[in-house]
Amino acid sequence: MNILIIDDDRTSPGLLEKKIKDLGYEVKTALNGKTAMEELAQKKTELILCDWMMPEMDGLQLCQNIRELQSEHYIYFILISDKNSKQDIKRGLKGGVDDYISKPIDFDELETRIEIGAGIIRLNQELNNQIKRVEKNYFQIIQMINLILETYDEKLGSHCRRVGKLSLELAKLHPEISEKEFPLIEAAGLLHDIGMIGMPKKLLQKKRTEMIGNEQKEFQNHPNLGELILSEIDILKPVAAIVKSHHEQYNGYGFPERLKHNKIPLAAQIISAASIYDNVIHKNNITLDKVPEIIQRFKGYQLAPKLVDLLLEINQANIRQEGQKEDIELELDKLKEGMMLSRKITMKTGAFVMGSNTELTSHGINKLKGYFRLDAIPDKVFIYKFSIRG
Repeated sequence: MNILIIDDDRTSPGLLEKKIKDLGYEVKTALNGKTAMEELAQKKTELILCDWMMPEMDGLQLCQNIRELQSEHYIYFILISDKNSKQDIKRGLKGGVDDYISKPIDFDELETRIEIGAGIIRLNQELNNQIKRVEKNYFQIIQMINLILETYDEKLGSHCRRVGKLSLELAKLHPEISEKEFPLIEAAGLLHDIGMIGMPKKLLQKKRTEMIGNEQKEFQNHPNLGELILSEIDILKPVAAIVKSHHEQYNGYGFPERLKHNKIPLAAQIISAASIYDNVIHKNNITLDKVPEIIQRFKGYQLAPKLVDLLLEINQANIRQEGQKEDIELELDKLKEGMMLSRKITMKTGAFVMGSNTELTSHGINKLKGYFRLDAIPDKVFIYKFSIRG
């Protein structure tokens, strides 16, 4: 474990450093808050021992600055001071400090406090590792279901993939959406039409105005069916709730529950906006320059005005990007994460592998290399030049 000692008294850090090194820990020292922040930026630090009273930036201010950094790992902070009243200790703990030790320092007590801190750090690391494993499994499940969608129907799968990406863009622009909601909204966009699996292929290709008889009723049941499918997996129940509401309309004439305005979950409104935008372009074959005229018709009717404004903002960015879209053929070994396919990839048999406008991940690149090793696809693919960085 790496420990940083911060004290403007040049004698104190040296004495503490020797004692703590004797306990088997790696130790660094800093004489003030500024040099401490520089040290934190250069090397991973897990525990800090800091004097409260220092010029310019005292120990409590330093602790608060560190908490605001939102580091990937937790830093256990022990404040050292000759202030030992209950009020001072309470103030320190409220300021984000984990522990408090009074001067003069009892080194046996300090050793115990450090051991407690080390134990909490280990538990925190184990918890973070478990969270990462859960997140990995979560996205693997979503990718698997999305692959099922693409296998079932290429156009449906491609629509869901684009809606997932656009939903994330909208979420990042919307002032009422927090960063922690981004993964949930992206997942709901990717899976919003899972309830369409099993529908007749002819029905999938129809516009709603072209549906007759029981087709309209069958189509309107797919949000409920989607919720039912996703609710079978506990980790996807929050996604299922959003999927159920993605066809509700701002004016209250949507389905399945005819929710209106703010009664519709904002995440579901975002999925709806992304889906409508994608259908305007890819199902109705509307060019980007004509999109604003069409999308404006949904404002305050099917979609909240704010979401229409954000769609128009994204559309302008897409128009600019469209002018830069030139592609180049690259060998599979030269592919990198973040590159975007400019043309869809199919096997030599004609079977679908990956759609155009797919942003490559390490998983996707390995998938393509695997198909190549099976002699199912060529050794080169077409990539948009604008997505090639470095």
